[in-house]
Amino acid sequence: MSWKDIRNENVETIEKCVGEFEITALRFFEELFEGDIIHYGLFKVKIYEGQTSPFYSGYTNLRIKTPEGGYEGGFGSGISIEQALEDTVRNFLGNLTQFKHEKKSGLCKEDLVLLTSDEY
Repeated sequence: MSWKDIRNENVETIEKCVGEFEITALRFFEELFEGDIIHYGLFKVKIYEGQTSPFYSGYTNLRIKTPEGGYEGGFGSGISIEQALEDTVRNFLGNLTQFKHEKKSGLCKEDLVLLTSDEY
């Protein structure tokens, strides 16, 4: 029996973590931060496969502070693990660039939060 065939009346869906990747982008982050300290230069992306969808989903463990005081991470999807990874990284780096542009100054440590591996 495949995990995709498991059904339970109390469970809507099951997702399986099929990959975790560490992304190093020191030069990119160096351009974003104010001052000489780069508080974050790498982040992780987890890729999930769903029970019923043909798409894979990716999520980042590094999150950007929202105007409401919460935090928002990068998200991506694709028909393969690699496409979901590429889409997630592209989305997150674009969000960081947009956030810096809207802030009109360099990022600081308080603008981001790094989640532990069991939180994303």
